Amino acid sequence: MDLIFSDIHADINGLETILKIAFSADFENKYGKISRIINLGDLMERGTGPAQVLRKMSELEKSYKMISVMGNHDEGFLYKKEISGSSDASVLAHQALSAQDLEFFNLNKDGTYGDQFIVDKKSKLFCVHGGPINPDKITKNGEDPWLYQRTWQRLSDQDSEFYSYFGYHYKPSSAFREVGEHFDNFVILCGHQHVEAAIKQEGDRITNIWSFDHQLERIYSHSLKKREFLIEKTANYLFRMGLGGPQGHHTGGFARPHFAVMQDDPRKLIMFTVNVDR
Repeated sequence: MDLIFSDIHADINGLETILKIAFSADFENKYGKISRIINLGDLMERGTGPAQVLRKMSELEKSYKMISVMGNHDEGFLYKKEISGSSDASVLAHQALSAQDLEFFNLNKDGTYGDQFIVDKKSKLFCVHGGPINPDKITKNGEDPWLYQRTWQRLSDQDSEFYSYFGYHYKPSSAFREVGEHFDNFVILCGHQHVEAAIKQEGDRITNIWSFDHQLERIYSHSLKKREFLIEKTANYLFRMGLGGPQGHHTGGFARPHFAVMQDDPRKLIMFTVNVDR
């Protein structure tokens, strides 16, 4: 079973909360044992615990299979491109990172870091931070080519695709068309926008399957909101993860950790929102 999260944003408390729940005996008994971890990017910036987060991820990588892709804030920090939203305390914590801390991000031969996307052909997964569109296929009319990259792409909330200083906004149909070049009956996993989404494609029909209805349960001293999505073998899906680390949210205290698991038999994605008990 896969444990999936995105946008931890240097929030060690958010990451630890997710891990304590997902690896608890109660959770394992109910949902199964975690065998792989999928990080959809933005481990860095905004929060104040980048060293602790990177060390924890490196530790997990030694014990579990892991898929990890780059987010725009990861690239922003590593390539020294400023992105708004980090406090002075966050900036100082990131400046104190050592070369050893940053070894979690693999340095490629061309001087870039990590992977902007990872395709798991066996599981038919396309894992990416923002969106799957090949930037070379986009007609560019914006000033900054970086904002067209997969780390900056975001689901459009309009019936159009366009560039803004928040990135390139793409339609679900474009995402399904792009990933359909790799395989059929696939699942796209992304994050970036901090808000959950669930979209299904059957033939030419694309449907928003997100529901505000949810179940409540209690695991490891936390109450959880749960939403389940059965993954049919004849359809394609796009699931966007919510914010993993509350410190990554610009309004602060109202944010809650989000994560998901993907089960195999039957294949199902279950999204969780952690209600942090006081």
